[in-house]
Amino acid sequence: MAVITIQYSDGRRVRVPLGKPEVIVGRDATCDLALEDAITSRRHARFHRDDAGHLWITDLKSKNGVLVNDQRVESIRVKPGDMIGIGTCKLLVSDDTAEANIPQSPRAATVTGATSAWRPNQDFELSERRLKTLYDLNERLTGRLDRDDLLRELLSVCREQLRFERAGIAVCIGESTNLEWVDVAGAAVKHDEELTISRSIVDRTLHHAERILINDTEDGEFDPTHSIISNNIRSAMCVPMEYLQRVRGVIYGDRVSSTGGYTREDIDFFAALGRLGAMGLATVHLVDEVRQRERVELQLGLARQIQTRLFPDEPLRTETVKIDALNDPGQKISGDYYDFFVREDGKIVIVIADVAGKGVPASLLMANLQAAVRITLNEDSDLPDVVDRLNELICTNAGDDRFVTAIFGLLDLEAREFRYINAGHHLPIVITNKTDFIMHGTIDDSDLPIGVESDVTFKQHTIAIPDQPTTLLFYTDGVPDAENDKGEPYTEDRFLNAVKSNLSHSPAEMVERLRRSIKQFTRNAPQTDDITLLAVEIDG
Repeated sequence: MAVITIQYSDGRRVRVPLGKPEVIVGRDATCDLALEDAITSRRHARFHRDDAGHLWITDLKSKNGVLVNDQRVESIRVKPGDMIGIGTCKLLVSDDTAEANIPQSPRAATVTGATSAWRPNQDFELSERRLKTLYDLNERLTGRLDRDDLLRELLSVCREQLRFERAGIAVCIGESTNLEWVDVAGAAVKHDEELTISRSIVDRTLHHAERILINDTEDGEFDPTHSIISNNIRSAMCVPMEYLQRVRGVIYGDRVSSTGGYTREDIDFFAALGRLGAMGLATVHLVDEVRQRERVELQLGLARQIQTRLFPDEPLRTETVKIDALNDPGQKISGDYYDFFVREDGKIVIVIADVAGKGVPASLLMANLQAAVRITLNEDSDLPDVVDRLNELICTNAGDDRFVTAIFGLLDLEAREFRYINAGHHLPIVITNKTDFIMHGTIDDSDLPIGVESDVTFKQHTIAIPDQPTTLLFYTDGVPDAENDKGEPYTEDRFLNAVKSNLSHSPAEMVERLRRSIKQFTRNAPQTDDITLLAVEIDG
């Protein structure tokens, strides 16, 4: 009568006689020969005899197949001495007079009574069967994009495959080597106890990326760690979750009651599972980054929509005045600001401003400034007094590193004059009769930006509007500071030459053509600052 000797991956051996004409082998408890193995199919294979009494084995369309002497088969006659691989189990065929002796390859040999460690640069030694198992497990883990879900499933896989009685999985917190234990499992395992038991092994794995194996501590003449012995641990393994030369966490497993140790192939297989986990963590991190970026992009898009509503809805058109402007943010949202509106007294408020900095902080300050301007300049009040109040507001609320350069002006069509205050901004350009232009004033005429000092006295300047077509042009420093791909700035001189080439155009055409001139210079270089242009045309 034939006898099957089963060797499990944990070292157990079981002898089973094949007394029946047909024996079904599988993971299911109803099978004639039930294997305690997670990757064995429920009904994996069938032993049976032919009319001549010869023993055959047939694969029952199992997921991982049947190996006979390391060759995958569908159906084959087996003889005493043949080695059959099913799942992680080895089945040796013998007759009832022979003592089963399962040969082992050196890489599969159990390391007994010793602590063994393998450096991260030492290759994995895995059989074809275990490589196939890794492939199947990769499919099982792929697609788990929640970190804790991924790690709990990975720990479950490790316990199934390596028969750990207790196990734990931990990940590094941020870029540090401090660990967060995501899950521990096993009979009577407590979170603090797991950390105490495994600390010395875990630290070595975490800091040196070594895979550690300890076997048969009762028999070995060595002292692995005090905690290993005091907690009666028979065998233990710890491997890094390492990917792209970075340890992202550790996985630990041990046995406190089962006899039989782990093999070199077991620790390599365990380390390969750790690498799968590290790759999964990297994927989860990338997906989280993408999702966060998408959320930020969505929020910035909404912020830009809100901010755009703070600008005038449309160009200003009256019988004698045309005003057009353009704002092109360097980021999703802008720190530049412009505004124009007609007051009840008929005067036209014109403002252009550039908040120091970029992005969200600058845009928030810009929104506050817009609200304050609408309230203060809408009143029939003295222009210097209004700017004093705005300066005090910014100084009080914006902090030391926030200030605003700006021009605040009132266009009085009856008096044909434009009165304004220049708070550290670029000088306005005055174009007369669509043929000539000048920079109004000098740099010495401008005051400090608002938000720098609370006790500044701002000076008012006046531009007399002649009885001929006149255009006032304003811009922010994103215009001369725009750079091409060589890092060369557009410069004020290039801008003034572009203005000279577009003196005869309407405000709308002028700001569009000037923006086009800047783009032609910068070409594909990224825009790093906000660009704002505002043109006011007064009929003669």
